[in-house]
Amino acid sequence: MKTTKSLFLFSLFIFLFSLLISCSNGSTDPEPEPPPEPVTTVYTAGYYDNSTTEIACYWKDGAKTDLETVYSHANAIAVVGSDVYVAGWYENSSGDYIACYWKDGAKTDLSVAGSDADAFAIAVVGGVVYVAGQYDNSSNKVACYWKGTAKTDLYTTNNSRATAIAVVGSDVYTAGFYYDGSDYVSCYWKGTAKTDLYTTSQSEAYAISVVGSDVYTAGYYWNGTNYVSCYWKGTAKTDLPGTNSEANAIAVVESDVYIAGWYEGSSIDVACYWKGTAKTDLSTVDSEALAIAVSGSDVYVAGWYYDGSHNAACYWKGATKTDLYTTAESYANGIVVTVE
Repeated sequence: MKTTKSLFLFSLFIFLFSLLISCSNGSTDPEPEPPPEPVTTVYTAGYYDNSTTEIACYWKDGAKTDLETVYSHANAIAVVGSDVYVAGWYENSSGDYIACYWKDGAKTDLSVAGSDADAFAIAVVGGVVYVAGQYDNSSNKVACYWKGTAKTDLYTTNNSRATAIAVVGSDVYTAGFYYDGSDYVSCYWKGTAKTDLYTTSQSEAYAISVVGSDVYTAGYYWNGTNYVSCYWKGTAKTDLPGTNSEANAIAVVESDVYIAGWYEGSSIDVACYWKGTAKTDLSTVDSEALAIAVSGSDVYVAGWYYDGSHNAACYWKGATKTDLYTTAESYANGIVVTVE
């Protein structure tokens, strides 16, 4: 009996101890870790004066990376994963301007010596680099785009320029303008098929975005009295408020159209952006907005402002300005925002 009672008490103890451990584990298990906060990184591209010459560069959250040591400009930027692509040009030892792009600082020439060229826009799709720009064919400036280093001419009759590029599937869209013999005409190309945007008087297109089957372009036109910034959806034009203004960049998010540019104030150019036709001023001093990116509800705009002694590269998040280079003359021409 004594042995049976002992076994019973021992079994009861084990049961109660197991129950206690179970309850204890249930009540003290740590709460699941919250997901990490997303990290936003702002990339901008442009150039600065190093007191000897102008140097192409890009900034990652304000930290500058030089791309050249010779006279050069960076005009556009794209980021894919950890790779940074920048399009622009540099001057070679013969004094020719060579269109190029840099991938993580490694340069790929797009044009050849003896033919001045410039790259104004870049897109990277499926590991393939597309660049829009122009080159001199010894008779006139020719709008073109490069897929890798293979060049496609867009308009060879008179001077022309491709200022922006977008790639959707196998289709390449470029925006720009050409001279029709009497004036500059804003247009976009799908492949090499050209669509004119405004032919009544001088007009130029500087930006493009393609959403579904809709092609959005932005630029300006002359209305007979002043220059009017605008955007086109297809060929339907929407004027933007601001006297003697220019639209330089476009971003389309769902049904919202964002435009970056500037307009003429009382005595200065004023950097601004438009959401639809609602204008937001970014500066109270001489300034221009040259590029735009939208991340969630945040609008980022790159450009420059006059800091009292020279033009200084910067970007704005909303209306909050971040300086990029204030030591000497500098400009931010492109912007990309990543969230990881």
